[in-house]
Amino acid sequence: MTKQILILEASKQPYIAIGRHFGGINLEGVQYVYHPAKDAFIRKDWTKKMKGKSWEQFLDEVKAAEQ
Repeated sequence: MTKQILILEASKQPYIAIGRHFGGINLEGVQYVYHPAKDAFIRKDWTKKMKGKSWEQFLDEVKAAEQ
């Protein structure tokens, strides 16, 4: 089973919103880093893929990978 790459609207997620205050969370053995500008948790191994790209380009890449 593949793990989710992106969790949007992090502040509205009842069980993981506390991770905003600590910069990230561990969810089912996977580390996520909090991105405050977009209110999203990004899987840690994808944070390097985000560098140098616009948010829209990054979302397109995530969507392609999740298909």
